[in-house]
Amino acid sequence: MAKLIYSAITSLDGYVEDEHGRLEWAEPDEEVHAFVNELERPIGTYLYGRRMYETMVWWETFDAGPAQSAAARDYAELWQAADKIVYSRTLEVTCCSARSPSAAASPPYRITSGPSSRWSTSDASKPAWCT
Repeated sequence: MAKLIYSAITSLDGYVEDEHGRLEWAEPDEEVHAFVNELERPIGTYLYGRRMYETMVWWETFDAGPAQSAAARDYAELWQAADKIVYSRTLEVTCCSARSPSAAASPPYRITSGPSSRWSTSDASKPAWCT
């Protein structure tokens, strides 16, 4: 049976974004980033809501040149290798040979765990597939 892991970076008062809707406050240093990479290494599928996916899709085209930290290059590789399922009524997925499930498909949507039996999730409403 697959494990579902819920993770989020939040401030002590429960916010993900700052008052301007940005996430820069949560950018990890090299040590924390390496720690998060090890937690996420076994994850084969990410479950995202539209807004979090739109934030994370930046990793799809990450410039992994030598100017980037080792932890950032490692994370980009991990993120790009994983399947992504995006729950949205409005998102038109344009990356990584994505496809959306048929509107005629009825929930629950059957998904496989891909290369790993561990999944990670953020938030949800309706899936669009990005594998």
